Amino acid sequence: MGANAAALTHGHELGYIPAAALAYVISIVSHSDSISLYEAVADMSAAVSRRYEGAEHLSELLILIDRAVELSHADMDDVEAIHMLGQGWVAEETLAIALYCALKYSDDFDKALVAAVNHNGDSDSTGAVTGNILGAYLGLSAIPEKYLKNLELRDVILEIADDLYSGCKMSEYGSYRDETWLSKYVYCTYAPKR
Repeated sequence: MGANAAALTHGHELGYIPAAALAYVISIVSHSDSISLYEAVADMSAAVSRRYEGAEHLSELLILIDRAVELSHADMDDVEAIHMLGQGWVAEETLAIALYCALKYSDDFDKALVAAVNHNGDSDSTGAVTGNILGAYLGLSAIPEKYLKNLELRDVILEIADDLYSGCKMSEYGSYRDETWLSKYVYCTYAPKR
């Protein structure tokens, strides 16, 4: 679904396959307390390789992901490592930079975010993707209050995050209906109770 959503505006393989990879990592880390981020990235690489086998540019993405993993273990300056991955102006570089930052600082949301936004490239994108990954991996309680204190639409974001985590239980093949879900995401008529 991540790839399909991205393909609406990013039709190149290196636009939508990184989106699928990101969605996969976020899903797996948010639904498993026992998986490390390194394991999740390895699992994602294998899944993307299977799903997009034969894609012309898949190897370019996988090389960048492998490089991000290797660099996250290296004892080097973050800016230098990030520039070895690119500048983040294209999806595969954005994902690689975010993976590097999230892996290197997998237990420290603040350090990862600082690394992700302090380089000469598309730092708002790399910071956003890093925050997505570590937010899913570490959970809300690990995000410093300074990032949450004045967050616009915080309640809406938390509700959507909960809905994404829980998923839609309806299926075109079953009889179960969730009127609230339909109101929120299908008919767009939902108004929260205050």
